[in-house]
Amino acid sequence: MRIAFFSPPLQGHLGPAAGLAAALNDRGHQCFLVHHPLLDVDPVFKSLPLDPSQCEWTPASFTQRTRSSGLPFGVLSLVREMAEMTNSLCRQAPDLLRQHGIEAVVSDQLEPAGALVADHLGLPYASLAAAHPINREPLVPLPFLHWPYEDSPKAIERNRVGTWVADKLTARHDRTVARWSAAWSLQPRQKVVDCLSTRADISQLVPGLDFPRQQLPPSFHYVGPLRRAKHDWPVTENKDTRPTIFASLGTLQNHRLSMFRRIAKACRQLGVKLIVSHANGLSARQAATIDADVVLPWVNYQEVMSQADAVITHGGINTVLDALAAGLPILCMPLAFEQPGIGARLVHSGAGKVLSHRSESGRIAAALGDLLNRPDYKARAGLLQDEIRSSGGAPAAAQLLERALGRAISG
Repeated sequence: MRIAFFSPPLQGHLGPAAGLAAALNDRGHQCFLVHHPLLDVDPVFKSLPLDPSQCEWTPASFTQRTRSSGLPFGVLSLVREMAEMTNSLCRQAPDLLRQHGIEAVVSDQLEPAGALVADHLGLPYASLAAAHPINREPLVPLPFLHWPYEDSPKAIERNRVGTWVADKLTARHDRTVARWSAAWSLQPRQKVVDCLSTRADISQLVPGLDFPRQQLPPSFHYVGPLRRAKHDWPVTENKDTRPTIFASLGTLQNHRLSMFRRIAKACRQLGVKLIVSHANGLSARQAATIDADVVLPWVNYQEVMSQADAVITHGGINTVLDALAAGLPILCMPLAFEQPGIGARLVHSGAGKVLSHRSESGRIAAALGDLLNRPDYKARAGLLQDEIRSSGGAPAAAQLLERALGRAISG
């Protein structure tokens, strides 16, 4: 199959998509990425570039919007950019897909253009939840909310009001979906969430990291982290007997120097070793002001986490999954997007704790001390590690898509 991917131009989404594409390539398929030409495309994809003169956005402008997405104006600005990205994809992608003989589509849950274009062209498509799934249920709070899971009428009403507010904030993107659906005479879709595939809806989560679900369709599949084949890193002798902490704020919030400094001060108070990765979010001069044992612009997560005892993170889904894949308890300090919801699900799972990102070093040290000294956190993280190991990952997702999309093409 010749499969076109649609994704937001963010590493947190493109990385899992590339992991899935690599597994599909291994099975003899060809994977393409529809993208802005200023985006650096992973070589696992063949390139389907848009005409930039017809795009009122760039990867850089989109990234900037995500870094300044505070309520309400930052969110509204980001939603406006997302709507324009969907517009440009819907305008240009049909011709691109026809020209390159595309037979199927994989569309990120947060980029509905893939689903709309696929339906317009009569192509089968799958959805990919690279971030937390947006699938809705009355008992499950939306992923950007920090609310805990509760099975009660009060919780249902609370979640309903939260969903109503969210829909108001994202109305511009939803109107874009409805407009293209009507223009192409498709089955009516009113919201982004209406564009999820009924053939295959793939999530990076495992059930143990989600709230209890009662209404997921048969097409939904938890497959765990979508990563390429891992290497076995050699075990190096560690003469430092202190517990090792790894801290990362991902690729969008990696510029928060004050937060890194407070984390480092907390680790000094506890007497533990700290490794920091700032993903090129800081200058060398700024990085030198962090009182950690090791501060690097980039690290190999698998290698570093194999040496760590706990992780401190903003709660980005990929960092959280990589930590749990290594069996590590997590201190989550959410900043934006689905991170508050990931934190709430970590607490529900028993594998981590949550603090405000404004917490001072004393509170960080106390929470981190709990994670290191109470064995139940490590035990719960170990259970999730086992679940991730048996979830199948990218190879399982590739098989699911091959069956679901290939059957549609041949049928």
